Amino acid sequence: AAVKIPPLEKYIEIRSGDDPPDDTEELKEFVFVPYADRPWEEIQGDTIVLNKPVGYVSGQEEHQHVPAVRLLTRDRIHLDHLDYKKHQPFSKSGTALHFDEWKFAGYNMMANSVPRHIRETLRDDELREKSKFNAETLKGYAVAGRLDIDSTGVLIFTRAGIMARRLIEPNTGIQKEYIVKVQPAIRPTPQERELGIRNLPAPTKDLSMLLRKGNRLLNERFALKPLKEAEWLDDGQNERGAEVQTLTMRLVLVEGKKRQIRRMCRELLGWHVVELVRTSVGPVRVDSVPEGK
Repeated sequence: AAVKIPPLEKYIEIRSGDDPPDDTEELKEFVFVPYADRPWEEIQGDTIVLNKPVGYVSGQEEHQHVPAVRLLTRDRIHLDHLDYKKHQPFSKSGTALHFDEWKFAGYNMMANSVPRHIRETLRDDELREKSKFNAETLKGYAVAGRLDIDSTGVLIFTRAGIMARRLIEPNTGIQKEYIVKVQPAIRPTPQERELGIRNLPAPTKDLSMLLRKGNRLLNERFALKPLKEAEWLDDGQNERGAEVQTLTMRLVLVEGKKRQIRRMCRELLGWHVVELVRTSVGPVRVDSVPEGK
């Protein structure tokens, strides 16, 4: 049965009775229920927060890199923050999470029956040890957002469409916090030269430009949205008062274009990112979640 939903509605969930109505029945059994109002027992396990380590891409297999979804295995679940009652549905005998073997589990991974691009995403240790890629992973989850292979921190997976849309829609307004370590950018990379960048700006400690409208990255059609917050977490000196090359900044964004922070630091500020950690998405933080869990 189909129920027309207003196009601007973002928080609608459709539920029905045990049996869907046929053509002769009215749609009175269908109830519109905001997702946030659903009982915890119905939505527990819908959304998973991963503290992504370096070396995994957030999306599908690409360029011989391993997708972060491979980390969603039973032995990586972190439940230390839950009391015993809430812990039970997520335990090995619980029903809140559903695991399934990876599509190519049990295959000879070097055989021609497995696509080459899949074989190339496996590391040597995975090819040697069959048990590593035979591990069951969570079933039915999609990544909501991106985090590049060189970055770490919060990466959210969900099986709830409304949650995914809320996280990735262009005008979501959800703030994302990043801790960024930088060093002075020396010269344009070959890729930047291909884009037409001949010189990079001198490193500046003035972050106020990031809070203003109108900043635009090279060859981008639309200007960047102003950051909500931008600050230095150190003064560029060590305990002895000597200058250090690596500085740390804290940035809070409401958008997340591909490699936006890395490009923004180089093209607008003259700094090269050497380490990037997403510490929060909205109220979700990784403080208590170990890396890789």
